[in-house]
Amino acid sequence: MGKAPADQFYWSDWLMDVELQATRPATRGIWMNALCRMWYSRTRGELTGTKEILPRLLNCTPQEFEQFLTDAQTSPFCHLFVTVDGKVTLRNRRMYRNEKAKENHRLRQERYREKHKDDGNSNDDVTPPSSSSSSSSINTLCPQQKIVDLWHTVLPELNRVKEWDETRQSLLRTRWRENPERQTLKWWEDFFGYIRKCPFLMGDIEPGPGRKRFQAKLPWVLKKANFLKIIEGDYEG
Repeated sequence: MGKAPADQFYWSDWLMDVELQATRPATRGIWMNALCRMWYSRTRGELTGTKEILPRLLNCTPQEFEQFLTDAQTSPFCHLFVTVDGKVTLRNRRMYRNEKAKENHRLRQERYREKHKDDGNSNDDVTPPSSSSSSSSINTLCPQQKIVDLWHTVLPELNRVKEWDETRQSLLRTRWRENPERQTLKWWEDFFGYIRKCPFLMGDIEPGPGRKRFQAKLPWVLKKANFLKIIEGDYEG
């Protein structure tokens, strides 16, 4: 698996984690080094080693590492596992969860492509054009169900579509017809994949006091103002 050189850092995770902020400064410094190591570890989000190796990796003394382990047990800002043979595993919840979600997403995409590899951009959920129709009219037929299925496949963490009435069909049909580039299933797969990179749309941003956590829904995404903000990068990072 290729390792990206950078990742999003969730400042609210760091500053609003009361258990982490209650620990001693040395513990927070060791944890920051651990997060950097986890990003490049074989299992992203986890760091495993002995009590002799880990202090060297994390730039601390064995005594400081023991204090770190005590803090991690009393103020569980991370998942901590210690085996009977003395191996220690540290896990960052968000990084580990996101990596698992990406792997599951990759597997789902592979299964989807394998299942539909002979479909091309067929519009079998739309009445086929007559023989007199022009080739340009074929591209304006929007494969509604296939795009909704892609939403479920690429973004399983987000709200599933339960009803697809005429109002929602009209929104999708309009977005499809506005730009020829959008008239392929591949464009919509990539578009939904881009939404995964937007923390606000994925519900990864902590809401303010008294407010509910926001997660994007497909009808909301398809409204013109929201759609334009997404493709112009307003929700990125």
